[in-house]
Amino acid sequence: MRSLAVIGLSLFAAPLGHVQEQPSRISWAPSYSGSCTDCSLMGSNMSGWNISKLNYPGADLTAANLQRVHGHHANFKAAQATGADLRLGDFTGAIFEQATLTGARLQHATFNSANMGGALLTGANLSDGKLIGAVLSDAKLQASTVHNADFSAATLSGASLSAADLTGSVFDNAVLQDADLTGANLTDVSFRDVRFTGAKLDSAVGIESANFEGACASETTQLPVGLSLPDCVSF
Repeated sequence: MRSLAVIGLSLFAAPLGHVQEQPSRISWAPSYSGSCTDCSLMGSNMSGWNISKLNYPGADLTAANLQRVHGHHANFKAAQATGADLRLGDFTGAIFEQATLTGARLQHATFNSANMGGALLTGANLSDGKLIGAVLSDAKLQASTVHNADFSAATLSGASLSAADLTGSVFDNAVLQDADLTGANLTDVSFRDVRFTGAKLDSAVGIESANFEGACASETTQLPVGLSLPDCVSF
């Protein structure tokens, strides 16, 4: 009788042990094949994906995780990516035109030759980013954190970088015509061979350590106290 009771107890306990096991985690996978126009990917985890040449125009990527994404020539035109995490991603040649990246984390990300014209990057962190040859015409980077980023040969015509912290960044040969750098921190920034025609640098700080070798300005350029630049020669 005692043996039967033990066997019965074992049979009863087995299902309980099975119920207590933790279920396996299932990775989220997209239900589309390379196109996600105006769809919602809010909060999705796309970390490490290869999405090169795929299309996400108008997609909602609010708070999405795109760390280490390989996104060469991907299309994010007019995407909503407030608070998204794009750190260490490679978006060479990608399209972020008119995209919203307010407060996004873009540290160590690569945007070489990317089209970010009109993008909203207010309060974003682009530190250690690579934006060589990128187009940021009319982009909004007010109050952004941009430490040690490389904007060499980038186009920032009409871009707003007012109150941005640009410490240690490089803008060599960049186009900053009509750009607004009012109140920006220019400590250790390199502006070699930059044309500041029509640009605003009022109240900028850190100009003592910035490199303006070969840079020039125009009559409409607004320079901070203590900085003078030669007139740009038209060719």
